[in-house]
Amino acid sequence: MASTSATQDTQAATQTQQSGLPWSQLESQPIQQIWGRLYAKSLKITSLGTKQALPVVSPTVSENYDLCEEEFKAGRVDDNHLCIDKTHLPEKMLARISKVHFTIHKDISDLLNPVYIEDCSRNGTYLNEKLIGTGRRMILKNNDVIGLAHATYKALQFKEVSRNQDELQYLPSAIRDKYYVGKKLGSGACGVVHLIFDTVSCQPYAMKHVVKNLLVESTRPRILNEPNRVMNEVNIMKALDHPCVIKMHDIVNRPTSVCMVLEYMEGGDLLTRITSQKALSEQTSKLFFLQMCLAVQYLHAKGITHRDLKPDNILLQDSNEETLLKVSDFGLSKFVHTDSVMRTLCGTPLYVAPEVLMTGGRGAYTSKVDIWSLGVVLFTMLSGTLPFSDEYGSPATEQIKRGKFSFRHRIWRSVSAPARKLIMDILTVDPKCRPSLEQIMQSTWMRDPDVTRKAEKLMGMKVNGGAGAGKKPSTSSDIENNNEKVFAEPPKKRQRTK
Repeated sequence: MASTSATQDTQAATQTQQSGLPWSQLESQPIQQIWGRLYAKSLKITSLGTKQALPVVSPTVSENYDLCEEEFKAGRVDDNHLCIDKTHLPEKMLARISKVHFTIHKDISDLLNPVYIEDCSRNGTYLNEKLIGTGRRMILKNNDVIGLAHATYKALQFKEVSRNQDELQYLPSAIRDKYYVGKKLGSGACGVVHLIFDTVSCQPYAMKHVVKNLLVESTRPRILNEPNRVMNEVNIMKALDHPCVIKMHDIVNRPTSVCMVLEYMEGGDLLTRITSQKALSEQTSKLFFLQMCLAVQYLHAKGITHRDLKPDNILLQDSNEETLLKVSDFGLSKFVHTDSVMRTLCGTPLYVAPEVLMTGGRGAYTSKVDIWSLGVVLFTMLSGTLPFSDEYGSPATEQIKRGKFSFRHRIWRSVSAPARKLIMDILTVDPKCRPSLEQIMQSTWMRDPDVTRKAEKLMGMKVNGGAGAGKKPSTSSDIENNNEKVFAEPPKKRQRTK
């Protein structure tokens, strides 16, 4: 054993000397991590269009191909990572192989990014016997088989070695078979959200996986993952189709869990945007607020009250300052009739309406609770602060019940009077005096044709009536037609959003 070890050390030293690099430089070079491996397969080749079946080909090259770089090429020419020649295939078959037959790509900045295989050939590259198509790509998953020039010639098998495959076994096979499951986007009391990709179209989606809590007693208060509540979100999302409301692409429902495949919004949530910029400009806030109002108006017209509107549940399409947004997370939403009321205590405390808190959820309230929440979101966008907080002296719930808030932060000096006035009108304790969405969109601040045009372009639809229509102000939310409200003493401390 000692002799063998010495021989290995000598060989390593010789290789180092031949490389011309000192040990210090070799040690400083980054170690490439292997994220995948291609295994050569030896399977019977069918006729390939000829009358007689071709013989079984046993490749003389026995080594596997480790994948550690962002790109891997395979084809007939020498400069490919895998040069396919007559040691791999008979000449008749080799003639059908292109100079570059396929390439494999992976963004290695995150090992959970998907692996793509692109067909660069004339005669076809196949994935699990399905033709990819010249110039097109699919996502390569663990144990997938790559075929060359014919669906039944299974040349290589891919193994994803950078990931423990057992960690995905909790997901239904209907998800694992159809999608590549990537990184976790977030998690909460209601479930876990992963970034996933359709393996054929390569389209990204957000998958919300919720485990149903089956141990629910009818006498206990409703809890987050109660099966009926989970399916309530599913049923609501099935009924929605609006550019500012998140869409459901697919659903896999099982007795113990449900997977909702939703639109993926690359821009993240509104809360992250606000905290990263401290506050949003007045024009950006107006553009976002208009889209929120249109989304909520659509929901209310469908008989749906969201009941949990907050920046965390507003998703942005991209990182551009002016971007499309979508309302999401309908776990607390409820179908209601036009004249009906709701009696459940729900919503995020700092955004919940006073009428909900006053009755502890046992009283009656209407869809006006969403309008209150919109006012809190608007306040937060314009200032980067919350109108109500436990750090302001008295408990936040008491501040909300009394409608006690202030514009004392210096950032409000640069915010227009119509914007402040609209917030004052919306954050009215009495829901009967709270403006409707139509009144909000006809307010002085919201009547902005330029913002309306931008919103219409982003949404791909016209804004009928509402903002920017140019009507004469005649609502209770116009600063010209309202008396000034008197506010209670300012809070002792202010709190920025977290």
